[in-house]
Amino acid sequence: MSLFLSSPEMGWASLFEPRRFTEAVAREHANRNPFQIDQDRIAFSRPFRRLQQKTQVHPLPFNAHVRNRLLHTLEVASVGRSLGFAAGSLITSVLEGVGRKPDDLGYLVQAVCLAHDIGNPPFGHAGEAVIAGWMQNWLASAGPKTGLDLHPDLGHFDGNAQGFRILTRADGYRERGGLRLTYASLGAFLKYPWPASDPRAVRGGKPGVKFGYFATEAEAFADVVGSTGLIGSLPRHPAVWLMEAADDISYTLVDLEDAVELSILPYETYEMLVKPLAQVDATRLAREESDPQRIALLRSLAIGRLVEAVAKRFVEELPAILAGSVEPRKGLISMLRAEQPELADGMAEIVKLSEKKLYLNTRKIEYEIGARDVLGKALEVFVPACAAYAQVQGDEARLDYSHRQALSLMQDYHPKPGYSPSDCLRCAIDFVSGVTDNYAGWLAARLRGL
Repeated sequence: MSLFLSSPEMGWASLFEPRRFTEAVAREHANRNPFQIDQDRIAFSRPFRRLQQKTQVHPLPFNAHVRNRLLHTLEVASVGRSLGFAAGSLITSVLEGVGRKPDDLGYLVQAVCLAHDIGNPPFGHAGEAVIAGWMQNWLASAGPKTGLDLHPDLGHFDGNAQGFRILTRADGYRERGGLRLTYASLGAFLKYPWPASDPRAVRGGKPGVKFGYFATEAEAFADVVGSTGLIGSLPRHPAVWLMEAADDISYTLVDLEDAVELSILPYETYEMLVKPLAQVDATRLAREESDPQRIALLRSLAIGRLVEAVAKRFVEELPAILAGSVEPRKGLISMLRAEQPELADGMAEIVKLSEKKLYLNTRKIEYEIGARDVLGKALEVFVPACAAYAQVQGDEARLDYSHRQALSLMQDYHPKPGYSPSDCLRCAIDFVSGVTDNYAGWLAARLRGL
């Protein structure tokens, strides 16, 4: 099968664009791969470090073996590196045509896997919903009274869009290119390359749920898309598909593993669901001495099979991916159903059980309900302060003392003179979404005088 179509398509040279965001010329590093440098910049950033105290599935776990968001990210990056190299090895001749190797695709996928959850707020998806809901209510009630020209997408929040903002603007070289990653990595980060107002952002009839950038980063988005040559009705970088698959493989299997660790599910349920994916015989499994060892074997073999299958499927789908014509909401795991239904159906069965047993676990729900109050209290303090800052156009001497106090707590996320009103409000959201689960609870208590 040809890897190229006669119709317009994305070009590999642009997809591996090594220039760094906001820079006109790529810098040469004789002994360092540009995408490995991206990995270093992500790993040494403050938002990345804060993932160690952010929820993966189970908030504030008391068991050190249970994944937090940082451990999940590192595991996704490990799977992503293997998946990128495996896929790259199948298209070696194509990559060599633009001076690249399978390692380059592996490093690129690993970089975006390290960044894929960097914009997630405290308490995971529950935190996303709290921030979006609170901001919608504030825009409808208090927003008009401010007299400010505020963009309506302030009423929406997505960790992917927040991540793009962090990488390009809010952290690192703030307002001067963010972490200054390569255009290739920024393009490969765009899982949902559309704004909150796009119909593709709708989920369950609700608008603005899944999207990739805020209005404040529209110019950065256009720059990245233009520099990497993303085109089509679904203009996603090929590496996005591999990053997404690495994430799907990781969380589907390890969320189940964590449920066994927390005694939410028995080991026997894990074995029943994962053994068909691993294709391990009973004799080999019986040689393992404990449930954790058996789980490790099953997980390893299942990931190995999935990486091999997904890499092959990626190559088969590559012409449509390069044309940007793949149907939205389809992922490489679900695409396995045509040739390896046991893998696609097995993964779907695990997700179905997780949605029923894990994601509605009593302890998890209790923390997520509490998150509404915790994050709501923080937003109640910092959003009005940033709105007041916009009203006085950065002249803090004209602010109420309480607003000056609130702004002083925001440290690097403090708004700056010259910011638009929407930029000022985004600063409050940057601060609140950036805090850890632990700090969010501590801060809410202090703000109440406790």
